[in-house]
Amino acid sequence: MHFMVLILVFLLGAVLWGYFHANPQGVSRGKLLACNVAVLAIGAAAAAAAGVLLLEDGLRAKPGETGLVWFLAIMGAGTAFMIVVAAGGLLRNLVLFPLSKRAR
Repeated sequence: MHFMVLILVFLLGAVLWGYFHANPQGVSRGKLLACNVAVLAIGAAAAAAAGVLLLEDGLRAKPGETGLVWFLAIMGAGTAFMIVVAAGGLLRNLVLFPLSKRAR
């Protein structure tokens, strides 16, 4: 299980690095900051919702398996966060700040 958590931490770092490394150039810093904060907040909310739902459901279904239930809730929350951030980065770069709207 510890190895899987290390993989999750590495993937979270890679997704966050890629998200910020791909910040579009030639756009308003204020709008970009607002977009980045919004995407990360939505990702955190999705992670919290997924983690809580998985934890509650798991504790009801397997009350004696608390360690495994917590592990799965953490992994699910991290996965939800990464999906939202990756999709938010694509939306940011392709729809909100497309190449045609960027200063050269």
